[in-house]
Amino acid sequence: MAPLSNLINYHIEELKKINNLSERTKNVCLEGSLDTLYKILYYYLERGTFRDIRNCGLKTDLELIGLSQKYLDISGLTLDSLRMNEPLLGFEDFKLFCYVNFKVPSEVTENYKELFINKHFPFFKYLKTLIGYVLNEREQYIFMNNFGFFNDSQKRTLQSIGDQYGITRERVRQIAQKIPEKLESIVNKIAQRFITIEKHFDYNLDLKKELLVIDDDLVSKINKLEGVSFTGKFYGLVFAGTFQRYYMAFQDMENNYNYYYLVSRKYKEIFDFRKYFTAIETIKEKRIEKSYQIDAQDFLNKFVSPHQTTNDRLKQICRRMAMEEFGLGFDKTTITFNRNTLIKLSEHILKILEDVGHPMKLTEICKELKMRTTRIPPNIESLRSSILSIEEVVAIGKTSTYALKKWQTVKTGTIKELVKEFLEASEEPKHISDITVYVCKFRNTSDKNILSNLKLDKTNTFIFFRKSYIGLKYKQYNNLPAGNDKGGRGRKPKGSQ
Repeated sequence: MAPLSNLINYHIEELKKINNLSERTKNVCLEGSLDTLYKILYYYLERGTFRDIRNCGLKTDLELIGLSQKYLDISGLTLDSLRMNEPLLGFEDFKLFCYVNFKVPSEVTENYKELFINKHFPFFKYLKTLIGYVLNEREQYIFMNNFGFFNDSQKRTLQSIGDQYGITRERVRQIAQKIPEKLESIVNKIAQRFITIEKHFDYNLDLKKELLVIDDDLVSKINKLEGVSFTGKFYGLVFAGTFQRYYMAFQDMENNYNYYYLVSRKYKEIFDFRKYFTAIETIKEKRIEKSYQIDAQDFLNKFVSPHQTTNDRLKQICRRMAMEEFGLGFDKTTITFNRNTLIKLSEHILKILEDVGHPMKLTEICKELKMRTTRIPPNIESLRSSILSIEEVVAIGKTSTYALKKWQTVKTGTIKELVKEFLEASEEPKHISDITVYVCKFRNTSDKNILSNLKLDKTNTFIFFRKSYIGLKYKQYNNLPAGNDKGGRGRKPKGSQ
């Protein structure tokens, strides 16, 4: 059989323009169902005349005979070669359909013949071309810049688009509203006319699955394969129409999602996925200060149709959507809604102290903060002020050390105040070692450091006895250590026995 690839099967409308056919000749062909070149040639080779067609006069007959001989001479086609096989007939039918419905020239679609027949049809690349014939220039600009359908374009405001074409933003909005409808109409017409169109492209889609997910991997694969740059949103819209006999879509195409889902139509009367998705969106839009859990089955039951129940497979579909799209926790019994607010600086500081479990110096807190967040005060003094403003935190002494109020083992006073507290509870002076044991319950220090602190005290509160005993000047002691320290520091307090 002679190849047909060297002869484009033009529609009669195209033949009229190319060959300057009369309007009457065109109408005669349409009347006789000879709407393509192949059909005209086949008819001529089989009968040798067109006079049998209604309203075909001598002039029209001669015009069609001349047309037929011209293309037969060019191609060398015979009657046998025009008895097309099924795949080629399918392509010619598709090409004719796209010309009649979308005005895509046969010459354009002809470039896809071999790919279509061999089941490698670049469907989305062709769609991009087809859309160029359906939308006018202004609509194409809005299509490319207002819907999030292209990876390599930035969304333009209605006002900026209006300024581009000298129209109001309201007019842009009106035009934009109709574009998704036009796109859906294109896809629906193709899907309804060619119900097995998916047999002509190969994206490794398993249409037997109950859930079809348009994710980044699928988007990247098709974009790379066909040299286009569509987003998952556009693929979601097109696949929803193309596979409408298998799947149903439910996501609001005015929004942008990370994933686009098509669910088996068998769930249409069982579960309301649109309400399920909307309910999660509504919860996630609210400010969640603290993560919380809800009963998974109770939540799903809100979207089950009357007299229906959820099976494990349906629950798995809902679980996947909740986890993938919304980042929820979803186990066998509970759904976890995680906090969606930024962690405050005060919360970071409280968590650091909770994790460490003991008082920390300012520099230690600062170091730990840098490991947990980039949102820290510009300098150490600002951080000090931030810490002091936290109600649950207390400052310890004058050493820039901080602790949680709830810790029972924490004393906030200075070393001098702790020693004073200890001595006030005693009826006699205390040895420095005993004092150190008490102070070390609340501070990491030594007897040498304690002595240094006490001796530098300018309030004249402490008195130092022999053998490293220490008391309070304003207290009277009955039992004193034998002898005083050198330097006269061990004098008995005034009034003591």
